[in-house]
Amino acid sequence: MVTKSEKKFPSALKNILAQFEIKNVALANAIGVTSQYISKLLSGKSLPSREQMDAILVHLNSRQVPIAQQRMLISCFVEDKTGFFYEIADLEFTAKNQLEKKLLSDFRMLSIESQKKALSNINELLISAL
Repeated sequence: MVTKSEKKFPSALKNILAQFEIKNVALANAIGVTSQYISKLLSGKSLPSREQMDAILVHLNSRQVPIAQQRMLISCFVEDKTGFFYEIADLEFTAKNQLEKKLLSDFRMLSIESQKKALSNINELLISAL
């Protein structure tokens, strides 16, 4: 598991807030928390809930933070929350519904060989749907 000193999310969030001149209090108001809670996020003492992370992304989007930086923040969040990083975890976070989330989380648990077979089956389904 990732220790507090190794967390990537606080640093990534700090960099975005500084680069786009977003004040702690503005972010706090946007996501419905106190500025003290934002300080805990920035120090690594707390991680946002999934709902708070969604609200952070909505606010960053409204402040014209590029999608690439938002995705990097999501990746840091997922890595800090789970202790590991997979690209699929990033996709799971942005899944549109429960079915997509289940598919992605189940896929992640498969062996590499099983993942290849699953992708082959998906490709067959896509081709037959054309």
